[in-house]
Amino acid sequence: MIRTPQRLVVMGSILMDVTVYVDRWPARGGDVLARAGSTVPGGTFNVIAAARRLGLETAYGGLIGQGVFGDRIRQALRELDVTLLASPTGNGREDTGFDVAVVESDGERTFMTVPGWEAHLKPRDLADLHLRVGDAVYVTGYDLLYQESGATLEAFLGTLPDDVMAVLDPGPLAAELPASRLDAALSRLSILTLNAREGALLTAQSDPARIFAALKARLPDSALVILRLGEAGALVGGGGIRPLKVPARPAIARDTTGAGDVHTAALLAGLARGSPLREAVREANIAASWAVEHEGPSQSPSRLELDRLLADWT
Repeated sequence: MIRTPQRLVVMGSILMDVTVYVDRWPARGGDVLARAGSTVPGGTFNVIAAARRLGLETAYGGLIGQGVFGDRIRQALRELDVTLLASPTGNGREDTGFDVAVVESDGERTFMTVPGWEAHLKPRDLADLHLRVGDAVYVTGYDLLYQESGATLEAFLGTLPDDVMAVLDPGPLAAELPASRLDAALSRLSILTLNAREGALLTAQSDPARIFAALKARLPDSALVILRLGEAGALVGGGGIRPLKVPARPAIARDTTGAGDVHTAALLAGLARGSPLREAVREANIAASWAVEHEGPSQSPSRLELDRLLADWT
């Protein structure tokens, strides 16, 4: 039985994205003029923004630093009407971190991340975090990798009640996650969502079907695996559902930054609306295709835009 999320609670860290768009990488020691650039909230903010645009109630349980970046993130969350759940304990020592994202002409992106205060989540910061029945708690591999936040979130996931969903996206650094911490997280998951590259890193397999099978074997029987295959769609199954392939909507990629985040948000929003799993994945595939067609971080369709795409593409 596929569970229906009532609210998305994001525990993964929000960073500031410093994004530059280049036609080519410079030679080592050289320079290149970028076509454009931006500095906007990123990281799990992409998930939050996409979920809110699709009408899913969303709360944030991670830390936000004190400084220029932290102030911009708080303002952006206020504009989206996102509830802040974590205690402000300890905030004020340093600002939120940032990452530099380099986007090439084919839309591929490469990241370099500088952690900040968001990487120092402690158990006391979650003391007043009250979850509801039907919440979907979202965690990323970045946060499990951080020494302080990782230990806190590992323990936190282990205490989640059965009526709360746990969703993990291991992210680009999947292979660097401590094995014991990853195993502990996987043992509590309701949904594991990741792309083919990340799946290959975690399983040492290259064939999507083999990746899927290897991942499913490490999860509870009730858990779903969402293996995102880009232009090939997504492979999904678990929770009593045999693996099925859901096709993608054709798209010309301009910027793949945050496409996986949009996919996850749209999947959860679809399930929250009562869509069957296959339809929710179809909605997620289409939302992600919309995202890669638009340059800039935190690009995701509104509910109206997604509904139009769903009607136009069958």
